[in-house]
Amino acid sequence: QSTVVTAGAVAATKLAAAPDKKASPIKVGLVGCGGRGTGAANQALQANDSAVIWAMGDAFEDRLTGSMKTLISEKGNRAEIPKDRQFVGFDAYQKVIDSGVDMVILTTPPHFRPEHIAAAVKAKIHVFCEKPMAVDGTGVRSVIESTKLAKSNGTNLVSGFCWRYNYPH
Repeated sequence: QSTVVTAGAVAATKLAAAPDKKASPIKVGLVGCGGRGTGAANQALQANDSAVIWAMGDAFEDRLTGSMKTLISEKGNRAEIPKDRQFVGFDAYQKVIDSGVDMVILTTPPHFRPEHIAAAVKAKIHVFCEKPMAVDGTGVRSVIESTKLAKSNGTNLVSGFCWRYNYPH
């Protein structure tokens, strides 16, 4: 649901910037192509018909190709990514950020998250990241600084939650 909110915010920003023109595609980057990342990317594509998966990155090539195959089977050509925007390795997150994306979905293991958030916010890219945003004091302080920078540069930084509420039974 948070992915949907972020994609919607990016879409609203693009539409507000060009009200008399057809909206250009929302270029979504995915960093971390496991099950949660694939699900979040699918939700982003579901949130807005003009969203496309623009670039993908993971430390492992089999995760990336498996994720892309799943997304293509569910969303068709909106998830077909040319080889030059498929990045493998520990620097894949930076290559996805540098590829021209409008927003990035960060679903790598949590100890990487503060560094990935900081890089995306510095590049003025909208960010959806899974929880937790950080796992130690240094990471938490980094995320706090990234949050301040995101606010000052007008980008969205949101995190997923498992439950937002609980109905009493």
